[in-house]
Amino acid sequence: MSQSVREQLLKLGLVDERKVSDAKREQRAGAKKAKKARKSLGKEAAKAAVPPDTARVRAEAALKARAERDKEAARKKRLNEERSALKAQVTQIIDRRREPRAKGEIPYNFVHGKKVKRIYVTQELLDGLSAGHMGVVRAGERFEVVRREVFERLAEIDPTAAVSLHPVRQEATVEDDPYADKPIPDDLMW
Repeated sequence: MSQSVREQLLKLGLVDERKVSDAKREQRAGAKKAKKARKSLGKEAAKAAVPPDTARVRAEAALKARAERDKEAARKKRLNEERSALKAQVTQIIDRRREPRAKGEIPYNFVHGKKVKRIYVTQELLDGLSAGHMGVVRAGERFEVVRREVFERLAEIDPTAAVSLHPVRQEATVEDDPYADKPIPDDLMW
């Protein structure tokens, strides 16, 4: 009698194949439910072991951390917006107040960072730049010449826009010149 009870009942004709498969399915479903119940009891026991105050404290700490991250993100966004507004303002000032140098043929060299840059200016602009009455400013990737007052204003707004400004050169007066009474000969060759 090594046959199981199911097999014996099938042989006797007391049950059919369909009832046997339904019984197996119910048995497996019951086993799964029992396993889930054991797991849920384990989780509930673990939850019961952690005091509810600790969970609330952790939740509050997580909310505070998220609020701090949100504040920091908002601050960075605001700073980026302010920076872009300043750059736009600087570009607008430069575009309005720049000196025209479209017909400039004289090269003017200046230092920007570690590089020597060159722009072409007219004789009037060259005289103003070397006398310190004008300066070179940067708007994006281009360089422009502006009056000293505009240069100083731009340097206050955005120090990175101010590139080159010579100190104001005082014109030598006639009474300070020790060689004023000695004219330069016309045939002098340098």
